[in-house]
Amino acid sequence: LDMPESVLVRFRGKMQPGITLRDLVNAIPYAAIRQGTLTVGKQGKKNVFNGRILEIEGLPDLKVEQAFEFADASAERSANGCTVRLNKEPIAEYLRSNAALLENMIANGYQDARTLQRRIDQVNAWLNDPQLLQPDADAEYAHVLEIDLNEIREPLVACPNDPDDIQPLSAVAGDKVDEVFIGSCMTNIGHYRAAAKVLGDAGSIPTRLWIAPPTRMDEAELREEGAYAVFGRIGARTEIPGCSLCMGNQARVADKATVFSTSTRNFDNRMGKDARVYLGSAELAAVCARLGRVPTVEEYLEMISDKIPPGGGNIYRYLNFDQMPQYIPKKVIPILEAE
Repeated sequence: LDMPESVLVRFRGKMQPGITLRDLVNAIPYAAIRQGTLTVGKQGKKNVFNGRILEIEGLPDLKVEQAFEFADASAERSANGCTVRLNKEPIAEYLRSNAALLENMIANGYQDARTLQRRIDQVNAWLNDPQLLQPDADAEYAHVLEIDLNEIREPLVACPNDPDDIQPLSAVAGDKVDEVFIGSCMTNIGHYRAAAKVLGDAGSIPTRLWIAPPTRMDEAELREEGAYAVFGRIGARTEIPGCSLCMGNQARVADKATVFSTSTRNFDNRMGKDARVYLGSAELAAVCARLGRVPTVEEYLEMISDKIPPGGGNIYRYLNFDQMPQYIPKKVIPILEAE
């Protein structure tokens, strides 16, 4: 190509207390806005990501599920695609889990078994000789965006109603919140554990809280662990796993409601007629649900540090199907007749 077709986003430094990956997702458009390569207004809009590949570096030890948060949100940047440069270890962990799930599907009669088995064979072949694509040392980019993690000290949220309109939490603190949605493909099982921790000792909450994990497997594990008991006790509405409010043509929030959501986008009237929708992390969403308003930075950090241990403990572990007995196909041992 005559012109480079990728935008490189390079993270450096260390994540600060209370900052989540969703804040780093929002940090990408926020940094571009501050740099002048992205504008919020539609008239004469600038968008350095438009039609280009978004390449993300500097977070090599993310789990694949975490990396998906960045790839998923690249659509909101109008990018043509997204890559996240990871080490081999998290990719191998994910593929081992995926192969176990596929084996379970075959054992339970999913079709086509031959197609699923070919996928398993390809996964195992890579695991035996793991090779990853690497950028050329002299690669040229249409633009390079450097983001210093040390400088992100408060959550970043998308404001009503534009996923590009990113502001720090301190700029929107105090806004009343009517409804909260924790769901969509931007979430994974760890987000629901974290929300349950934040809400665990709450009494009745002043908001309407919607819970919709992305898969039935997430739902089953969260029920087993007791997170759903927390959601039920505080009166949350638990939806069938899937898109729910994020889709915009399934469930709907009340007209003119102010909503804090973990979903991918917040376009006008998507979640509800004349609704005002913020986008941010599940952790911040849970705090909003508990308070009925957007918290101050101090309130948020105090609640998160009190409810979620440093590093998250086991809260952010993922579904490793190769380590879960209910997903490992039972071996059939033939019974030999006595001679």
